[in-house]
Amino acid sequence: MKKHIPNVLIVEGSNDKTFFENLCKAYNLNVHVKVSNPLDFSFSGAFNSKRGVIDSLDHLLPFLEDADSAIQKIAVILDADITGENRGGFKETIAQIKEKTSKFGYKEVHKYINNGVEIPHSDKGMNPLGVWIMPNNKADGTIEDWIKSKILASETDLFNHACHTVKDLTNKKFSQNSIVKAEIATWLAWQNQPGRTIAYALKDGEELLDINHESFKDIITWLKAFFSE
Repeated sequence: MKKHIPNVLIVEGSNDKTFFENLCKAYNLNVHVKVSNPLDFSFSGAFNSKRGVIDSLDHLLPFLEDADSAIQKIAVILDADITGENRGGFKETIAQIKEKTSKFGYKEVHKYINNGVEIPHSDKGMNPLGVWIMPNNKADGTIEDWIKSKILASETDLFNHACHTVKDLTNKKFSQNSIVKAEIATWLAWQNQPGRTIAYALKDGEELLDINHESFKDIITWLKAFFSE
């Protein structure tokens, strides 16, 4: 661990990592927050996924118990996914996180603070775990659902065309629950560099999202407040 970066934000994969690095850079958070995915830590058996983020807490939470640790605060961002699908949905996802954190003394009821979620430690002197479950800490969905509502007005026609194209497919190979992912992927495939991922929706100078959107600011408010407390 780098001792000069005391705050760690863990996300599901490499595309999410670059997306949130760009987001932190846009709001001058990158100096204070190290965005990582599970594979960055080289833990035995680590893998990039929602499950990988939750399992990484086994290795990372003990750092918070050490006053001399390089890490002072940890937050995670992961998808709620769909209720009933592979233990998906907000309630099931927060339950999985709390099941994991309870082994490390995080036995308090989770709280909604600054639009995000915090799981307090039973020892009031310990920092809480920060949690953001996409899209909004209450509904089913993914980061793509969060992105969909923040697309720039200038991109609306192209995105709507992508949505109609996905809808009109006669032989969809993906599930109904993956419709939004397919819509976002199709829209990004039609940008000036085809094949772009969500990681580039906030690329400096080529932003495709409205960073002034009110609900976009929610996650910024949470990140700033959590890592500055």
